[in-house]
Amino acid sequence: MVDCYMIKLAPFKEEDFNRLISWTDSEELLFQFAGTIFTYPLTAEQLETYLQDNNRVAFKVIDTTSNEVIGHAEIYKTENNTAKICRVLIGNKTLRGKGLGQELIHELVSFSINSLQMKSIELNVYDWNTAAIRCYEKVGFFLDPEKFTTIAVKGDLWKSMNMVFKG
Repeated sequence: MVDCYMIKLAPFKEEDFNRLISWTDSEELLFQFAGTIFTYPLTAEQLETYLQDNNRVAFKVIDTTSNEVIGHAEIYKTENNTAKICRVLIGNKTLRGKGLGQELIHELVSFSINSLQMKSIELNVYDWNTAAIRCYEKVGFFLDPEKFTTIAVKGDLWKSMNMVFKG
C-alpha cells in the first residue's frame, strides 16, 4: 500500500469525459485500458453511450490528499451476480508504479462486496502486463488458466487472462 496517497471513488460523469479522453492518447493504450468497447480516438459520444448501461458502475479515482482526479475504474455487474473489475487506469503516467493500482483494486473489491453485494469478483488482464498481474495477486486475485481469450492488436496477438478474487 502507498503511505502518501489515499484514494476514494466517485461517480464518473460527463464533466470527467475530457480528462479521460486526454489520458487515452494512443490506440494501444485505449485498447489496453478498454478492450474493444471504444474505438480510437475516444470521444464524448462514446462515453455518453458507455454510461447508459445500467450494469456499469463507472468511477473517477480521486487522490484525497490533493483532491486531484488521478484515474478511472469500472465495475460491471454480470447476470450471475459477479462483479467484473475493468477499465482501470491511473491517468497521470508519473503516478503509475507507486502502489495506487493496488489501493484502487482494494477499493473496487470492497465496493463490489459491501455496496453491490456481489458473490464473486473477476477481472481480465493481458498476459504481458506483469506489473498489473502482480498488483492483482497482492490484492487476492488468482489466474484462472482455463479462461482466456486472444485478440490481434496491430498485428500482434494479445492474450487476455482471467483472474478471480479469492480474498
